[in-house]
Amino acid sequence: MAAFVRNTIFRAIFKFFVSLFAILLILIGIITTPTPIPFGIVFIALGFFLLAASAPDLLRWMRRRWRWLDRQLVRLEKKLPRWLAKYLRRSDLRDEKEAEEERGR
Repeated sequence: MAAFVRNTIFRAIFKFFVSLFAILLILIGIITTPTPIPFGIVFIALGFFLLAASAPDLLRWMRRRWRWLDRQLVRLEKKLPRWLAKYLRRSDLRDEKEAEEERGR
């Protein structure tokens, strides 16, 4: 029982720090995108993928709040390989019921 609690707490802390790192990457990407070599786009994409993998609920909230972001992620999802698109699909607003079922497993 104690090992289960320890693993659960460790997993929650790990996801929290990964989410913070993802948000930091997105902010750095926004700042560095206007430079002559726009590496910021890579940082933004990497940040969103980390965020989608670690905190799909937060990304779902962002998609609900900013509809332009939702449209862009839907377009991106169609172009990505399946193994990457599944992380974005978990945060999709149209598939909230599927995401809840997946979390329940």
